[in-house]
Amino acid sequence: MILVRLFLIFLIVFSCDSATPKVINQVEPPWGYVFEDWEGNPIDVITYIPPDATEKTPLLMVIPGASRDAQRFHASWLDLAKKNHFSVLTIGAKKSFFPDEYSYNAGGVMNSDGTIKDENLRLFSVIEPIFNDFKKRYGFSIKKFHLFGHSAGGGFVHRYLLFHPKAPIEKAVAANPAFVTLPTKEIDYPFGLKNVPIFDKQLESWMEKDLAIILGEDDIGPRTKPLSNGTKARAQGPNCLERGKLLFNETKRIADKMNEDFNWELIIVPGVGHDNYNLAPFASIYLFDEDEK
Repeated sequence: MILVRLFLIFLIVFSCDSATPKVINQVEPPWGYVFEDWEGNPIDVITYIPPDATEKTPLLMVIPGASRDAQRFHASWLDLAKKNHFSVLTIGAKKSFFPDEYSYNAGGVMNSDGTIKDENLRLFSVIEPIFNDFKKRYGFSIKKFHLFGHSAGGGFVHRYLLFHPKAPIEKAVAANPAFVTLPTKEIDYPFGLKNVPIFDKQLESWMEKDLAIILGEDDIGPRTKPLSNGTKARAQGPNCLERGKLLFNETKRIADKMNEDFNWELIIVPGVGHDNYNLAPFASIYLFDEDEK
């Protein structure tokens, strides 16, 4: 009888202990590393883990804009991450390896000459391996991550969800995309879907994603890069505000026509222009279901 009681006590203690999430230590300097465990070029990674993190603490992955300034984009999220208790991982894709808008904004699906690139070498293809490496490296057990990108990064995010419908994403934000991919086979990629292997099932999944298009109401200046300021981009509107609205409205129109669910949100922030830092709080509210204060 005594042995039975001891065994029951052991089971209770063990089960309580196993139910307590494992504590994860904060990252110590240096706060980043180079990720090379994939077939493409090296990727710089910067990480932040909040105090008192556990293996279940949420993760936000950040895709910087055309400047590729990973440190600046990472820093813009740190106060929010501390306050609202989530980790941040920012991608640094160097221009020496990803030199243009085809290889960065458009995810490396095709080269500038229109040839389709090996899927294993596309920038899109490194996101999930980095997520899995982050979990293994620091001891997290989360199954999904949140995703944010601004400007060129916003272009990357909305295309990534289209090309990788099974990616383990909780919620995503495409903020002030420099130019957009519309759900039409009449326009060449990366402005439409002509000449790339996208099927109706991928479109349906894309429309069902928890994706917010967040735009600064004052983001009305022209873009300067070759694709972002080219003829096909200008046909989408004169600025990021109009292009982002077009992406949302046109995709919703196609979803309605296909009788598909449409879970995107359009959030227009007054008094903000092409500004990652001042859009981040609104993105954080959407991504992590925070109460607006």
